[in-house]
Amino acid sequence: MVMLPLIRGMIDCLYNITAILQDPKENGLWFRKSGFRKALKDLDEDEAKYAGTPKWDAWIQKNRDGYDLQMRVCGLTKAEVLTQSSWPTLGAYVNSKRPAGTITPHQDFLKTFIYGPWREYSAMAHGAFEGLMKVGMYYVTDSMPHDDRPKIDAIFPRIMFMHIARAAAILLCIITELQAHFHFDGARINERIHQMWNALMPVFEVKELYNDRYLQLMKDKRIEP
Repeated sequence: MVMLPLIRGMIDCLYNITAILQDPKENGLWFRKSGFRKALKDLDEDEAKYAGTPKWDAWIQKNRDGYDLQMRVCGLTKAEVLTQSSWPTLGAYVNSKRPAGTITPHQDFLKTFIYGPWREYSAMAHGAFEGLMKVGMYYVTDSMPHDDRPKIDAIFPRIMFMHIARAAAILLCIITELQAHFHFDGARINERIHQMWNALMPVFEVKELYNDRYLQLMKDKRIEP
């Protein structure tokens, strides 16, 4: 139950990181300003509901002061933050068209995570019915027919391995993306990245990610074993 929303959240982290790295100067500012705007809007909503209560007033003002300090540390003004458009969600990003009606290679790569088994993590993480059809039996094994319980117990280790491998794959994607951009030295990082890709390669979803993006990315960025 803990792993499923974790994987869904890690997919969003991979999207945010790779989207920022497409243009760190511009997208990094967009990401921050959008986040500050959302935080200030949330405070406005809290104030509209709880204003006049001393403890709430103090809490809201403390947070406003904190956000103001953080914005100034980032070299941002409240005015430019409030006019910033929202940072797109993964779904909105991959479905947005470029001016010529095309999509970028980055969008095409991220579409992997809205198809097939990756798409199921949102429903499983949120407890939607279509998600519970996939995993519900493992939560209520004691209420299943007695003849079915040994079958569920037998397949459970394979299901756990599958989800753990996918979680490891997303983490490895993030590490590979960061290494491709920053080129960290030491700790045999390049060698260890290759070792992890090789270890996870028997998993279909991992091999697909590797072949679609990371094989060529590591060659281009000289991440060599």
